Amino acid sequence: MGYLRNHLATVITGIFAAVLTGLWPYFIDFAPDMNIIFIISVPITWFLTLMCWLTQKSTDYIHKQSSVQTDIQKSTDYIHKQLSVHH
Repeated sequence: MGYLRNHLATVITGIFAAVLTGLWPYFIDFAPDMNIIFIISVPITWFLTLMCWLTQKSTDYIHKQSSVQTDIQKSTDYIHKQLSVHH
């Protein structure tokens, strides 16, 4: 399953986005030229966080579906084996 149910990239990107968002008000007065960098980087990092979360949810969904399909196939094979043994 992995660390944090494979959401480690989402958590790290989210923490980075939160830190950038938190630092933004302090840098407006300290270094006004940095404002354009924050205007660009904060929405991008939140977008990356959202994309990491969506892709992990998609991957989890796809693998869950294939797992269910494999389980159905295994149980069907088991039933066929049991029927062939009895006949």
